[in-house]
Amino acid sequence: MTYSTEVSHTQSGTTNRDFSVTFPFLATTDIRVQLAGVTKSLNTDYTIVQSGANTVVNFNTAPADNSTIRIFRDTDIDNIESTFVAGSSIRSTDLNNNNTQLLYAAQEFGTLKTDNSVSFSLGDKGDIQINSSSDWQLQNNVVENANMADNSVGNNELIDGSITGGKLASLSITTSQLAASAVNADKLASNAVTSAKLADDAVTTAKIADDAVDPTKISQTNAAGYGFTPPGAVIWYAGNSAPTGYLKANGDSIPNGSGNVQGISADFSGLYAIVGSNLPDLRGEFIRAWSDGRNVDQSRAIRSTQDDDTVAHSHSASMGSTGAHSHDTTSSDSHNHTLTQRMQHPGITPSGSSAGPIPETAVSDEMDDHTFTVSSDSHTHSVSSAGSNHTHSISVANSSGGTETRPRNVALLACIKY
Repeated sequence: MTYSTEVSHTQSGTTNRDFSVTFPFLATTDIRVQLAGVTKSLNTDYTIVQSGANTVVNFNTAPADNSTIRIFRDTDIDNIESTFVAGSSIRSTDLNNNNTQLLYAAQEFGTLKTDNSVSFSLGDKGDIQINSSSDWQLQNNVVENANMADNSVGNNELIDGSITGGKLASLSITTSQLAASAVNADKLASNAVTSAKLADDAVTTAKIADDAVDPTKISQTNAAGYGFTPPGAVIWYAGNSAPTGYLKANGDSIPNGSGNVQGISADFSGLYAIVGSNLPDLRGEFIRAWSDGRNVDQSRAIRSTQDDDTVAHSHSASMGSTGAHSHDTTSSDSHNHTLTQRMQHPGITPSGSSAGPIPETAVSDEMDDHTFTVSSDSHTHSVSSAGSNHTHSISVANSSGGTETRPRNVALLACIKY
């Protein structure tokens, strides 16, 4: 078959508005035009003009670059071209027009072709709109789920923008039916994904971008998390004002609920349950771990204060020497001696004891007892002074230090989590 009933053009650039008709036709009203698959209207979108021996479709507005322009024939067969009545003359032109009308209609309707396809007359066929022998279109809402095969719609069958939110709501699309990159941020409407639509384990660490979660997204009061740091936790901060989520531990009063503390409006009930109506005042304090029954720091309650103290101790002392010295001594004694002696003549041994030979001059001639008195003598003993009175000095080290006892330290700001 060498006849033609349509022609296609591809726009090159953005200025061309004229596209030629290369097939024969009976009337310009039998010519149909489609732009990018959409049927256009004569006069509203285009006109048909003669340019010498050629027939041209002239668009009112030049088609977009690379768009497809399809021009085809749809011969009118509702009315016969020429009607003959009794006694009228028969002209060849009329006969030829009638035959051409039938020929063109037959060509457009078609017969069994080499590809075994059959074309029908153009127009609305109920569920199907026929635009040409090779262009059949399903009407809207005519294909139901029961009429579709399990694998009937793939990516190649979907055009950009063809699936809307309203269409998805009534469909059952499983995860396995979605390509890995099928749903991206551009395809999700704002606030479209709610907590109810997320599975319990849908959001994992791998699904959270780096730096995606900031402090405003972390609960400050949820008992299950407390934003990773529980109320009442104390930190040391190198700045002179408390960081976000913290208060200065300066003894300020706090409410049991919502209020404003240190210029921060929040719910302080979680912190109130731990420390009571006042923040601990840690300014200028050293921190000591609570003994908690260990008996290292006995009789202490949590958060109780303690005065400074110094453990009992002793100091050594030394005494200076005044040098070597000596003492002189003298002595004196007094003694009286009385002797009773039986005296005899010379040659006679006296009875009793005797201190020694008795001088002959001290003995009378009588043979009788006599008492003799020996003159007394004396002995004196004394200790002389070694010199004038003197003293010894004792030295004790002088005290030193300031107004308190402390280790080496650095000053940081104490802050408490609310």
